[in-house]
Amino acid sequence: MNLLRPLSAVAGLALLGSLYACGNDTTTAAGGTTYEVKAGDSSCEVSQTSIPAGPTTFEVQNVGSNVTEVYVYGKDGDEFTKIMGEKENIGPGTSQSFDVNLTAGEYEVACKPGMAGDGIRTKVTVTGAGGSSSQAKESYDRELEFKVGKDGRAVPPTDLKATAGEKIEFKLENEAATEFYLRLLDADGKQVGEAEAAAGADAEFIAELADEGSYQVKVFADGKESAAETFTVVVGS
Repeated sequence: MNLLRPLSAVAGLALLGSLYACGNDTTTAAGGTTYEVKAGDSSCEVSQTSIPAGPTTFEVQNVGSNVTEVYVYGKDGDEFTKIMGEKENIGPGTSQSFDVNLTAGEYEVACKPGMAGDGIRTKVTVTGAGGSSSQAKESYDRELEFKVGKDGRAVPPTDLKATAGEKIEFKLENEAATEFYLRLLDADGKQVGEAEAAAGADAEFIAELADEGSYQVKVFADGKESAAETFTVVVGS
């Protein structure tokens, strides 16, 4: 029996293996695809910016020097504020992944070094059939919405109580003519998250209230942190 293969066949197999080994994106067992996101201190690189609809995994590598978080935003009206998926607390030099299930359309991948602000954003186009247009409700338990009126005064939600371990989306709806910030501090005064909303726009972040105690929410106009309005979120057992 001849165990020798033609040289052309061997070369073809080697080339095929090489093609598979060199790709950054891999097909998952569930039929979706994994794409790499390199999150730096001033960059947010996605390995593919045109992807097919359906189940998708983003593998995030923090190549920066700050703790970071990464969001995938869909459009809510004219703004990319609809959270389709996210992953927080990604330390420097570490990697974490999260799953989304996207329908055809335009999205933004936002890397947030320091877990603050609107993030460094990269647009991604999704094409084809499949996926879901549902917001990633499973990524947080509920929403607390703070509104800044045209007069620049902040209005908090009626219920400012939470349970330790809850993941809450803190949203800032800004109707004022200037940029406003919403900053969350834990019971020790450490910043947990920050939203930066341009005039007439919204911004948000998701924070896990891990410990019991009084968290402070500060809402202030750009450059006027010393005049911030402060609200207390009481976290119990």
